[in-house]
Amino acid sequence: MSPSRKFVASGLFGIALGFAVLALASYVAVHAEFQRRTAGAWLRHTIQVQSDLYQLFGLLQAAESNQRGYMITQDERYLQACADASRKMPDMLDRISEGVRDNANQLQAVAEMRPLLGERIEIIDQTIADTRAGQLDKAVQLVKSGRGKALMDRVRAIVDTMMENEQSLVEKREREMNAAGGNFDAAIWALAGIIFALGAFSFLNAQKQMNALQMSRNSLKEAYDQLIGETTRREALESQLRQSQKLESLGQLTGGIAHDFNNMLGVIVASLHLLRRKLAGSDGEYTQLIDSALDGADRAAAMVRRLLAFSRRQPLSPRPLDPNKFVSGISDMVRHALGATIELETVLAGGLWTTKIDQHELESAIVNLAVNARDAMPNGGKLTIETANCYLDDGYAAENTDVTPGQYVMIAVTDTGHGMPPEVLAQAFDPFFTTKPAGKGTGLGLSQVHGFVKQSGGHVKIYSETERGTCIKLYLPRFNHVEAPVLAPAASVTTLDLPLGKPDELVLVVEDDDTARRVTAQGVRELGYSVLEAENGRAAVDIIRQRADINLLLTDVVMPDMDGARLAREAVFRRHSLRVLFITGYTRNAILHNGVLDPGVKLLTKPFTLQQLAVKMREILDAK
Repeated sequence: MSPSRKFVASGLFGIALGFAVLALASYVAVHAEFQRRTAGAWLRHTIQVQSDLYQLFGLLQAAESNQRGYMITQDERYLQACADASRKMPDMLDRISEGVRDNANQLQAVAEMRPLLGERIEIIDQTIADTRAGQLDKAVQLVKSGRGKALMDRVRAIVDTMMENEQSLVEKREREMNAAGGNFDAAIWALAGIIFALGAFSFLNAQKQMNALQMSRNSLKEAYDQLIGETTRREALESQLRQSQKLESLGQLTGGIAHDFNNMLGVIVASLHLLRRKLAGSDGEYTQLIDSALDGADRAAAMVRRLLAFSRRQPLSPRPLDPNKFVSGISDMVRHALGATIELETVLAGGLWTTKIDQHELESAIVNLAVNARDAMPNGGKLTIETANCYLDDGYAAENTDVTPGQYVMIAVTDTGHGMPPEVLAQAFDPFFTTKPAGKGTGLGLSQVHGFVKQSGGHVKIYSETERGTCIKLYLPRFNHVEAPVLAPAASVTTLDLPLGKPDELVLVVEDDDTARRVTAQGVRELGYSVLEAENGRAAVDIIRQRADINLLLTDVVMPDMDGARLAREAVFRRHSLRVLFITGYTRNAILHNGVLDPGVKLLTKPFTLQQLAVKMREILDAK
């Protein structure tokens, strides 16, 4: 064979060998890509199983929580979560079984968990049935038996074990995916070398192929990174949602309890004031006992106000406020609360916007934060109160689901104390949560601040590092309307002389609670007025039709059939000159919109003293 033919033959052999190696390398690359896609599909499958397990346990927890809520309130709305759990759990168990059908241990765990869930739901249904039948003691005994808790603990242990197994599968499949990616990368580089060796005629084509493959690799890596980032973001949002739902549920419960407790306190406080007035000039020992009882009632009322603030059901009276002047005005009060060992510094921004807020509640919030900071600095330190204009954008709102993007005025309170560890920080806004020793705090300070700021349309954020300090930022919405800002709180009535009425001034007292109506009417008579009483709105309307000489309507807000707002509208429609004073523990009905009083509405919150009642009545009757 001639050298030329040998050269051609060797060239053809080399080209053929090159293409054979190229085909082999291509096969390796395709196989590695297939393995990576398969591993990715299994990874997503495992994450879905984890999500289904989390949702299953969440349904059971929601059913158990709403069972307790129904037992406490007997509100039928709590039963929806129980019905959802009974309806959805079988399908969800079937879906989980289908998802773990390739894992005998997981299938066995699902089989073990199925009867436990059924028994737990039966216990929940039984307690609901007993409560609905009026056998609350029987339902409570069933809860106290501990069987439900034991079932929950066992289900939680099974779910945790399954989650750990699925997490092990996630890690295994991530390793498989990374190994397939390494094989894929090696095959790509081999292809590049072979294509380069084949000659100049295929160089450009090979270069294009490499670029395309590189782009594919980058897109896959980017998709994987996006998947991990999205999973992390969703977990954070779910955590925020759970926290928000928890605080909302607690708010509804505490708000209802506080409302009923306020009614009882109203009767107690009014009766004590009447008793002290009737015993004036008698034995001082009786007066001292009454004062002690009133002091305890005042502390209870303060506790109720904090509960109402947390549940966002307190009546607010927002006014335009200059934050810089406000901070300057309360500096002396804060400095007095901090003591001599803590330095106070205020940093006030220039050109600060105006906000619209209830100044009294904001003052209480700042003082609460200052007292907490003082307790965090037992050996002294520095407290800084700072103001600034801020804009919370869409990105921040996406990370904090309860934030509306826009312009805010920030008031930041920063201390150099011992800070909060992450587990404390996660529960900082929970009511009654405190790290202080027993008897040293109620755990309502931060929850009151959180509820007040949220009710005002703002946002609260805590930044804290252990042994570095804590910064709590209050973001208050900017107010753009032209009104004169509030510069100082209104002066309170300090006189001990009660402004009295006249016998020819007739007051109609409307209250559905017999005891509260009787005590309120007695207090009004004690002030010198003539009194008519009505047990509901319909009876009050009948009296107003018959009597044209009624000067003032004193009505509760929350009443069955006809509430106080509707009664007031009908009463004023028939008697245009009639004055109206509302009394309530809390309300979310027509006279309050998001906790803010309508202009011109006069409201007296329970519990109130005889002096507060006297001043408010004369204020309304003497107004033009």
